[in-house]
Amino acid sequence: MSSTKNSLFFPNLNGVRFIAAFWVIVHHIEQFKEKFGFVNHQYATRFIRMIGPLGVFLFFVLSGFLITSLLFVEKERTQTIDIRNFYIRRVLRIWPLYFLTVILGLFVLPQIHFLDVPEETAQIGINLTEKIILYVLILPNIVTGVFNHIPYLSQNWSIGVEEQFYYFWPWVIRQTKPKRLLMVMIIFFVSIYLIRSLTVLYMPEVGWWRYLNEFIKSLRLTCMILGAIGAYFTYFYIHSKLVSLIFHRNFQIGLYIVLVGMLYFGVYLPGVNQEVYALIFTLILMNLAKNPNNILNLENPVFDYLGKISYGMYMYHTIAVVIGVKVSMSYHQSSWLSYPIAFALTFVMASISYQFFEKPFLRLKDKFTIVKSGKS
Repeated sequence: MSSTKNSLFFPNLNGVRFIAAFWVIVHHIEQFKEKFGFVNHQYATRFIRMIGPLGVFLFFVLSGFLITSLLFVEKERTQTIDIRNFYIRRVLRIWPLYFLTVILGLFVLPQIHFLDVPEETAQIGINLTEKIILYVLILPNIVTGVFNHIPYLSQNWSIGVEEQFYYFWPWVIRQTKPKRLLMVMIIFFVSIYLIRSLTVLYMPEVGWWRYLNEFIKSLRLTCMILGAIGAYFTYFYIHSKLVSLIFHRNFQIGLYIVLVGMLYFGVYLPGVNQEVYALIFTLILMNLAKNPNNILNLENPVFDYLGKISYGMYMYHTIAVVIGVKVSMSYHQSSWLSYPIAFALTFVMASISYQFFEKPFLRLKDKFTIVKSGKS
């Protein structure tokens, strides 16, 4: 980590962003190959089914880690946290691309016949007003849970979860003293886990209960809080014996062996799957971001740029995936052709969006920034 008066830079995080986006794209390529009737799709394999959700969990852990670290620095330097500016920054970073994809997904892309998705595009107009209201209220996770998947918008559910985390987290950091903060984080973690578990077990899934049921089940706040706990230890207890153990070379090697083994064997742990993987991701992020003896280096110009445009990659990639899969269909369902087309189009769309659509909002966002994230 390097820090100046106005900026805070964590190495390797752009590489992590790209890896998370890469997993999600691969997952969706195989998923859409299945939807379009490919014989040789790999979506039935446990590995492919796992890496999509795990990529999103990794994004959540990263968000919890980074946002909490920035809030710690702001509070230390200014003795408080400017809540108003925090929300303005989040709005300027998240909302423009979020609402652009909502408009495209509901009103523009359904008019392009080539982009039709079987059994999904035709149902977009059903309960359209209700869907629009939920999207405007930044509740896309309810839309995804209650209604059928909406082509090119289903990935937006995770944006809603992140925004819901931001609604309360800066208040928690601002109002809680550092000595009590770890206990508060643990209480939030346990409470959210129990509420979600009880919802799965006992809450009805009929009538209006279904909306609350799907909302609670969609929350992945435990992942973000684990990332925040990682930020807490590497900020306040960077020289502790526990962090020294986590930073030890052998511990790092063990982490990567465990993660690769779990992915290879398709390990799924009912009830605690997201928390276990999020914990592993948190421990890896702690090393990547703040361990001077980290054994994995993701710092290079390619990963740096791909990480910068990863938000656009995540939000646009399903358009590219459908085009790639449909072009592959015309070549006798060529299994490999979907990949270069989908990744190339995703890169092009995300790059154009970042340069010409997102950057103006990012420059405006900087005016409300106390501690900038990234290379100064």
